[in-house]
Amino acid sequence: MRRRQFNTYLGSLLLGAVLPQTGHASPDQYYASASVDGGGQHWLIVFDQFAVEQLRYPLPSRAHQVLKHPTEDWLLVVARRPGQYLLIIDLHSSKKLAQIEPRDDQHFSGHLQISADGRYLYTTENVSATSEGLIVVRELVGRYDSVGQFSSGGIGPHQLKLNCAAKQIIVANGGIHTRDRVKLNLQQMQPSLSYINLASGVIERQLVLDKQYSQLSIRHIDVSADDVVLIAMQYQGERTARVPLVATHSQAGKLQFLNIPKQEYFQLQHYCGSGCFDRSGKNVAVSAPKGDKILFWDLRQQRYLGSVKVRDGCGVAPGPEAGSFVVSSGRGRVYQINPHSWQKSSLLKSATLRWDNHLTSFS
Repeated sequence: MRRRQFNTYLGSLLLGAVLPQTGHASPDQYYASASVDGGGQHWLIVFDQFAVEQLRYPLPSRAHQVLKHPTEDWLLVVARRPGQYLLIIDLHSSKKLAQIEPRDDQHFSGHLQISADGRYLYTTENVSATSEGLIVVRELVGRYDSVGQFSSGGIGPHQLKLNCAAKQIIVANGGIHTRDRVKLNLQQMQPSLSYINLASGVIERQLVLDKQYSQLSIRHIDVSADDVVLIAMQYQGERTARVPLVATHSQAGKLQFLNIPKQEYFQLQHYCGSGCFDRSGKNVAVSAPKGDKILFWDLRQQRYLGSVKVRDGCGVAPGPEAGSFVVSSGRGRVYQINPHSWQKSSLLKSATLRWDNHLTSFS
């Protein structure tokens, strides 16, 4: 990927590097996110660890997840649900290689994954009339045709992740039937986490939340190097209820809820935005944008570390070192945070951009 010079439009960006920038420095870490500017134009943007912008591509409407192809210098970006586009962008030429659309009776649900060999694309999709969840499989060669689809095991699937062996796909079924983002079934929700065999499309295991937690929508997940699943949820019930919002799960163990201290809990407004493991797999970060908080846990010690205030902070990604995270916000800020030293460094500050819900890191 070659470094690009800022144009006149980018002059309004105020950039500050966490790491010292020298004439000999070469970036080895990149971050990508969807965003929107002050004029309402949506963008896919890539910047490096020195806060230097590398790519800016205009999007037709609001997007959600961005993902780097494992073997090609491509970025894939999918529309926010109910989404109607998925783009493949070449990082070197900044050109669109393909635009993929769902079937007429389906829509994208905002998340995607790519097989380890880079051949297949997996997307969560809904049957638009019923919110029945599907995993749609497309080839990332030729015409990018669909080669099959299978049930996600629930209603309203959202994020999906491959397990470490890349033989299973793990799907967060939010449980909510929506039409044009209007929620229609909050009293009948059945959120679940499905572990699906990629070769057969068969659900090999499924975690269904107990009835007392049936209004806990499982939205976002991450998977560690030893196949522990981090689960970030959004509660759809009474505002005065205190229910778990973050958990971990593995096929070999039970669901474990992570503690959130009472003095912080209700500040979160029952809403977790996204979550991820750090590079060591020992620590996790979960964003709570409605509460202006990023929460941290040490999983090896099963200990809540605390929180950092980030106004409208939602995107989280592993930082360059173990124990660190990079966080983006809807206020145009990007920070690097270490929850052990409590160092919070400003990486990027923009007067014109608002970052969307997710931040992706790649090298």
